Amino acid sequence: MKTERLVGLMCALADGGRTTIGQLAERFEVSKRTIARDLETLNRAGVPVVTFPGAGGGVGVAEGYRVRRSLLTESDAQNLHAALDGLRSMQDDDELAALAAKLVPLPPAEAFEGSELVIDLSSWFADDVEHGKFERLRDAVRTRRCARFDYVSRTGRRVRVVEPCKLVYKHPSWYLYALCRERDAFRLFKLKRMASLEILEDTFEPRTPPPLDFASFGADILPASDGDPAAHDVVLAYRASDEFALTDKIDAQFLHRAPDDAEGEVRLRVLDLAWAARLAAHLGDRVRVVSPPPLAIEAERLRHGQGSEGGWAPAE
Repeated sequence: MKTERLVGLMCALADGGRTTIGQLAERFEVSKRTIARDLETLNRAGVPVVTFPGAGGGVGVAEGYRVRRSLLTESDAQNLHAALDGLRSMQDDDELAALAAKLVPLPPAEAFEGSELVIDLSSWFADDVEHGKFERLRDAVRTRRCARFDYVSRTGRRVRVVEPCKLVYKHPSWYLYALCRERDAFRLFKLKRMASLEILEDTFEPRTPPPLDFASFGADILPASDGDPAAHDVVLAYRASDEFALTDKIDAQFLHRAPDDAEGEVRLRVLDLAWAARLAAHLGDRVRVVSPPPLAIEAERLRHGQGSEGGWAPAE
């Protein structure tokens, strides 16, 4: 891994710009001390790493030195091609095509054939309504124009006026991360829940949004053998006819049913019972809470729209 990190550091310093050891440590997810040792290794190997003291200083490479982009391996090129192709499936513009040509030193057909990955973020439907929303909102983000839409939420439908910040893909949906003017707070809005969309002439001065932290809105599903005393064993009953639909939200390994049984059980072991309640509420009448009993009460409350929206998290 150190060799790959050293190559990454060389590419990060390739264009002669300045950065800091702290920024490099965050980017490569290692300690500042590790980055300092890596930079010393590069220096001994002949890469002229320079330290710039004072305000606005940092580290970089000597003026006139450039790192050859051919340091990319064939595997690197194939992974970059797959990632860029994923973006182009939603926004096939000249900028991305030019970027692919600069970064991926392989013909597209060769990169596709050699890669283990294919990423396509577009819809299965020929008439992709969501793609149209995506393009209009992307333009609104770039031009800093407000958007107005009828939004369908758990508590009903109402008009929202927002200041678009980013378009976010979190499997399996696209979201708009925007400042909601009604609440004066950043929220995630699912594109599929926008019943209408209008890009306004009103412009805005962008504010710095809080970072997106999807991890805090999920839950750790523990192995069945885990003995953590704080964990909860969750059991949801379901009909065999709903099994296929449930796999859109729950991995099939958690669905337990004999081939001839009319009903099965979803069995999860989780630390966050509130997350389990939100999951059960979202699944609606496809599941029935078997245990624990408090989960049934909370899921029913959420199912009838009595819960709060809570932060910028999407209402699943």
